[in-house]
Formats: sequence, C-alpha cells, structure tokens
Amino acid sequence: MWPLTIKQFLATWTQTDIKPFIPISDQPGFIKNLSSQSIIIVGNGPSAIGQDKGSAIDAFDSVVRINNYVTKGLESQVGSRTDIWVNGANQGLKKRFDFPDNILVMIPPVVLDGKGDAIHRRIQNRLGTAAYTLLAVDVMSEMEASCGIERPTTGFFSIYFFYLLGLDVTLHGFDFFVGSKVHYFDGAVKRWFKDRGIIRKANKHDVGAEKKFVEDLIQRAEIKLLQG
Repeated sequence: MWPLTIKQFLATWTQTDIKPFIPISDQPGFIKNLSSQSIIIVGNGPSAIGQDKGSAIDAFDSVVRINNYVTKGLESQVGSRTDIWVNGANQGLKKRFDFPDNILVMIPPVVLDGKGDAIHRRIQNRLGTAAYTLLAVDVMSEMEASCGIERPTTGFFSIYFFYLLGLDVTLHGFDFFVGSKVHYFDGAVKRWFKDRGIIRKANKHDVGAEKKFVEDLIQRAEIKLLQG
C-alpha cells in the first residue's frame, strides 16, 4: 500500500496538478522500464482495423495488447509487435502459443479476495504458462475505488493503470462496445451471434461509464488517441 492511496490523491487533484500516480518504482522490472518510453495500448474494438496503422503502432517504444488480441494476418492494420500482454485470465481467454515477453494479469479485486492464493492455479491453467505478473489486489482495489466504476473491463483497467503510472499513453481501437459487441478479430458467424445478443458480451461491466471516464482523460490531454 502506498503512503497515499489513489483515492486520497484524486481527492486533492485538479486539472492543473500533476496527474495522479502509482509509484512506478514499486512495480516489476518490465514496468519500471516504461518510465521514459512511448506506449500504445491497442484495444480489440472494430475501429482497430480498417486503416493501415500497423507501422505507426509498431513505431511506439512499447505495444500493449489486451486479452484475445490477434495480429497474424492483420499486421498492416494493428501492427506485429506485442511487448506487454494484459489479460484478465477469464474463462473466455484463449491459450496462446506465441507468448510475449511480458504478461500482466489484472483480475477484479472481488475475485482476488475470494480466491486468495488459489487464483494462481486458475491463471496458469487458463494462460498455459506460469511466466506472468499478477497485479496485486491492493492495487486493483485502489483503482476500482478511485475510478468509481464497479468491476471495470480489462481494457479499462489497462488504460487506467498505465495512466496512473504517469506514462506517455496513446490509445487505439477502444470502442467500449458502443454500437456493437464484436471484436475486430471475430469471424462472421460470431459477429452475427453477438450483434443479435445470442452471445452476450460485457453485461457485467458499465461500459458507458468507462467510455465517459476515458473520454474525459482524452479531453484533458492526459492520454492521447493515435492520429493519422
């Protein structure tokens, strides 16, 4: 736990202050190394494709991707590099055979509190590897409490975490399920089922609140969208 909690810091923060932060010095080595880097977080919304942004994405110092991301065959649109894979080790997570060097697992605090140390067996089973970093429950709890959004998505947690570290963050491909529940990598059949509500997606999350929160950060120029 920090000397000052995120919630306490936010209570004293105004738009003219330095952005709220999680001390990067307390984080694992691969997170500490981000302190002087440009970072792009690529979401899985449909807007991630349709434009040839691959080269622009790969030009960032570090590329962060979420859950069941796909790059193969889409390199010209979403890039080819993945430096950090952020996932929630949820039941819909597909096992990968191309593990990035750095895997960061973010699980809602209510789940972490309920499972305790037993959560590691579940994570390893779902990821297919033991080479991951689990973000601590106190960090997850502080983030959830300070944003005021109950059980955010992995994508939102990722944005908020890297923002709170005080890093230079750019976003691409985050649609917050507005207008469609599909991901850019979904096939035609899965898209059909999702758009008709047969396959339900994001029902546990307040994606409207997440969208507004992130848009406010963009409006204040605290984080950026990929341009061009």
